[in-house]
Amino acid sequence: MLYLDKLLTTIKKDPNIFKSKDVILKLGLASGKIKDLKKYATENGYIFSQKQEYFLTQKGEDYLLQNSPQIWNTKEFPLRPIVNVEYLKDEKMVPVLSRAIRLLAKHLIEKEPLKEFSLEHALFEDIKKYEKLIIKLENELLNNKKNNLETINNKYLELGLTKSLISVLILAILVKNLDRVAIYEKSQFQLKFDSLMFDRMIACPENFEIQKTEIDDEFILKDVSKIILNKKSNNILEITKGLYTTIKQLDKYSMNTENLSKKTLRLRNIITNAKDPINLFTRDIPRGLSGKSLEDCDRAFLNDLKIALNELKNCTKNLTKELENFILECFQAKSKEELSDRFLAIKDFIGEKELKILYNNVIEINVSNDLWINRIATFINKFRVPKDWSDEDYANFKIKTKELALKFSILEATLGTNESFVSKNYHKVLNNFLNLTKAEKMILLRKLVNNL
Repeated sequence: MLYLDKLLTTIKKDPNIFKSKDVILKLGLASGKIKDLKKYATENGYIFSQKQEYFLTQKGEDYLLQNSPQIWNTKEFPLRPIVNVEYLKDEKMVPVLSRAIRLLAKHLIEKEPLKEFSLEHALFEDIKKYEKLIIKLENELLNNKKNNLETINNKYLELGLTKSLISVLILAILVKNLDRVAIYEKSQFQLKFDSLMFDRMIACPENFEIQKTEIDDEFILKDVSKIILNKKSNNILEITKGLYTTIKQLDKYSMNTENLSKKTLRLRNIITNAKDPINLFTRDIPRGLSGKSLEDCDRAFLNDLKIALNELKNCTKNLTKELENFILECFQAKSKEELSDRFLAIKDFIGEKELKILYNNVIEINVSNDLWINRIATFINKFRVPKDWSDEDYANFKIKTKELALKFSILEATLGTNESFVSKNYHKVLNNFLNLTKAEKMILLRKLVNNL
């Protein structure tokens, strides 16, 4: 029976093996398999129990003589490490091992608790014995080139390793170097590495590539990192995550508006369409802003990058200031306090619904300028907040604001509360009109009415 030699060898060394909680760790087998082996060995006379201890029968001794455990790391396959978990030696990955590797990945990647004295715990303990092999494989994976996992798998399969062992080794390497490797699935860079992705790596290694993201002696990259991370780093993955964090914090208006400088628009488009963090910083952003590769860039590139990022970060803040200036300009007011006083002066005569709602927003001046402007702009543009606007929303806001300002000005003029909107020519024209004869006035008024 498969693994019977391992069971008998272990019992011969330790008759109390079944009393210990770490029986799974010692045998490197699942609890169900251990139970089946124990039953089989007992029923077939290979072992017997005495005071809860187990011993080999003569038949068991003879079996070991005839079927001594095979040495796995032979001269033919010297790269094979000493393996305790027996399933790792099998060419085909059994379901119980697949589950254990999955749980181990959840523990190492997502910090989920590891069940003590389990098969995944045994795997975790085994990893510590593979240090030399992990270093060898790590050097091949992290060599500044994209390495396809299927190619790596095939190479190490030829060297006598199994698919399951290679998977555990790669898991250990990725967890160890999580902040300095880029992972690509079907050529698409993956920002987040999790246990589900690792499951896909095991199932379809041909879809995955791995590349080191640290660039040696690239001083300009450290200056780029200082702009994005506020610290120096030569790790492109770390810088990419910092840049994407900045972009994710931008609102809809900042991500959609065309009212930005050409270089800022170019930078935003490059970032949102990026598929590869390495090319993003070594090629795409430098060429987009300066027409050069990263190694040829100078201080002018760094300055352009800083200005473009600041423009993106301050886009909505600048929009709010523009809205404030536009509203005050349309209503010909110097401040929100002045505009509030003018609305209060005519409040008893405001009959139109839109002006009434605008009045309620304008007179709420005991708030910050930003909140005051955003409330007014949200009402004028039909309840959509400015940070979620499109350029079309901004254009519609301008039209609607001018319409409301005109209605407000007419009401002010009718009541005589304010004539600051009237041009210098107004009084001159009025005086000329008043000096006309009654007949001339009637003719002029008729023409004006017909032309309205």
